[in-house]
Amino acid sequence: MLVAGMLTACSAPAEQAKPSANTAGTSNATPATSTATPTTQTEKKVVDKTITLAVEAEPVSLDPQNVTDGNSITVQRAMFEGLLTFTDKMQPVPVLATDYQLNENATEITFTLREGVTFHDGSPFNAEVVKANLDFVLDEKNGMARRSFFSFIKEVVVKDPTHVTIIANAPNSTMISYLAHPAASMKSLEALKKKKADPTFNLDRNPVGTGPYQFVKWKENQHVKVAPFANYWNKEQAAKAESIVYKPVVEAGTRINMLKAGETDIITKLPTLNAKEIAEDKSFNVYKAPSLNVYYVGMNLKLKKYQDKKVRQAMNYAVNKDELIGGVLDGYGTVADSAIAPNTYGYAQQKVYEYNPDQAKKMLEEAGMKDGFEATLWTRNSSEFIAIAENVAMQLGKVGIKAKVQAYESGTLFDMLDHEKGTDLWIGRWSPGTGEVDYGIRPNFHTKSFAPDNNNSGFYSNTQVDKLLDEAIMTANKDEAMKKYAEVQKIIYEDAPWVFLHVPDLIVAKTTNVSGVMVLPSDTVIVNTAEKQ
Repeated sequence: MLVAGMLTACSAPAEQAKPSANTAGTSNATPATSTATPTTQTEKKVVDKTITLAVEAEPVSLDPQNVTDGNSITVQRAMFEGLLTFTDKMQPVPVLATDYQLNENATEITFTLREGVTFHDGSPFNAEVVKANLDFVLDEKNGMARRSFFSFIKEVVVKDPTHVTIIANAPNSTMISYLAHPAASMKSLEALKKKKADPTFNLDRNPVGTGPYQFVKWKENQHVKVAPFANYWNKEQAAKAESIVYKPVVEAGTRINMLKAGETDIITKLPTLNAKEIAEDKSFNVYKAPSLNVYYVGMNLKLKKYQDKKVRQAMNYAVNKDELIGGVLDGYGTVADSAIAPNTYGYAQQKVYEYNPDQAKKMLEEAGMKDGFEATLWTRNSSEFIAIAENVAMQLGKVGIKAKVQAYESGTLFDMLDHEKGTDLWIGRWSPGTGEVDYGIRPNFHTKSFAPDNNNSGFYSNTQVDKLLDEAIMTANKDEAMKKYAEVQKIIYEDAPWVFLHVPDLIVAKTTNVSGVMVLPSDTVIVNTAEKQ
């Protein structure tokens, strides 16, 4: 079983090289490109070179600024590029930019743009395109799903055709990661002009990017097809497949059967129950690695029973996370040793609460709760979340904490948490879309992030955490900022406002005759340089 960022032995794309530290007034230059050259197309039938992916759902849209789901991003990635992208370690590196500089007070970032890049419609990429894209997504009347994602932007200033400056509303060193997110991919200026001239023009169905593949067709409920873009700027990373076809297949069992029958080359979200079986078949490769998701038990700190830190720490000692991972996840996960996952940029490992029910009972007694207490444990009504909740409830019961599991549809549960409709305990899951520490922590633990405005439904408040978070986001020097974020993680893990459970693995399977497939911790499957033998 492979555990690296690439499925099978193949080199990472050029833009996946690690950047140097980016401090105030310094720059990040484009990383060196791979020396591998594109495979020459042979005289075979087109179907032999077509790579098929069975994904869990149809894309919501093919406009990167108008989706929030990972499945849509997977389908878009071969067609679109942004100024920056993420490495397999979720570090931002340049793509359509060749260099960037963050000013000393972290309020402005200036990009030097790559020259000679054209969109699939033949129009040029330049600074005006960058401004037009960001202005468009920020314009409320355009109704883009990612508008709030870019709300940190005050203004976009074109210096000249190859230089553009993005000015933030306030000091924000994390905007680099926001601009590496797929939502910051660039669309053709001509496409934006068409939309402005004709409001009925559908950007969701007419994607025009700069990527190695260009849009061919979207057949409703059947597939999205893309084909190589002949004028792609990076010849060393040009398309190697005849075409790529993304098929929406909701049922995991059906995706597995398609893989076995040769009807698809890659399947996403392989269930843990089937992973070992597929991995043992020499016809397939299985990729597994930690995701960005952290599962936890949240608790309402307004309730007196959770206000003593000893109680919260006792609950962490009471849950055997290894047993949970083995019994519910079939072993495909790791113990959460911070409030964020290891692949999150800025992660700092903490000493885990090892399973120790005797210690848990002792701490409960010290907190005046020798006989334990009753609690309600909310969870989503999916089989996975219910299984996790039942396992946790069983283990808490062994130290006297009698937790009653109640399952709700996810939308209902979120509404209950947002508006404190009897919040006690709940099974939560969090993944930072930006892949970096600030968005992994701030929405859950800053005092200003109390529900319903944000995700802090447990009403955790620590003035030192607030202070460090606010200082870190205003610090342009990455090393200094990371020290502050590391201290925040230490404080939070010690305070134990959550029972820190696990980080589940991503599991993707493919046929052995396909190489060059990459899976990001954000659960995005990238086939830009994939090749089928």
